[in-house]
Amino acid sequence: MVVATELAAVTVPVTGSGPVIVAGARARAGRVALGAVPACRACDADAVIETGIDIHYLAAQRSFVELARTLTEAEWTTPVACTPGWTARDVLSHVSGIPDDALAGRLDGVATAPWTASQVDRNREHSVEDLLARWDEQAPLFAEAIAGMGERRPPIDCHTHEHDVRHALGRPGNRDSGVVRAASAWLVREFGLPLTVHLHDGRVLHSEAEGVGAAGEGVELTGVSGFELFRSRLGRRTPAQVAAYDWSGPADRRAAVLEAWFAFGPSETDIVE
Repeated sequence: MVVATELAAVTVPVTGSGPVIVAGARARAGRVALGAVPACRACDADAVIETGIDIHYLAAQRSFVELARTLTEAEWTTPVACTPGWTARDVLSHVSGIPDDALAGRLDGVATAPWTASQVDRNREHSVEDLLARWDEQAPLFAEAIAGMGERRPPIDCHTHEHDVRHALGRPGNRDSGVVRAASAWLVREFGLPLTVHLHDGRVLHSEAEGVGAAGEGVELTGVSGFELFRSRLGRRTPAQVAAYDWSGPADRRAAVLEAWFAFGPSETDIVE
């Protein structure tokens, strides 16, 4: 299952390079001026994902590339359980294909299964090194574009797929990254029902739904990590795995939270990381 990355964007022709995805941008003399990019408080990993979207995306991209450069030829053929039907190589084709499609204006059917499948198919003809080099070249402009739009999903998508590949290869790591911390906070804040999450590192996260903190109104979740929250809300757990968390609150409200838990998915088989 692929995390959707809906890019609500405007395309502007840029001389010599085709259409480039921009938002509030000005095309001058064949280049795109993206304007001011929000500053990122890099030392504040709890900052919501909207803050420094470009920094979060570049961090996620660099982290994926660093992992990718350690894979052997055989490891690239490893099936990825979190994205059924894809290998590690297919995942690379997808995550590196998003900025390539966006910057080229290939946005018809964005985030649909045919759109992501076309990335996998088209990029099979390129070597891993070629894909990584192209991604390194395109990442900064793409990061500026999504920051200008306030589009916070690409960093989450990229980092999710890194951990999909890590799970497939049995190579855990990078679980307390700035992207994980910021995304986990956002995934709770935007949850549509009253919810308070007590993370095992002492952080307390709240949804913005009406009723949070009211006696008898909300549901509380205790003792999970930010990484577990990040992975489960994005469909990398089964309903049974999530139901086994340490929940408290009225039974009907707990049931409603569990019903609404998965932004994507859920997984059909247990994912243990």
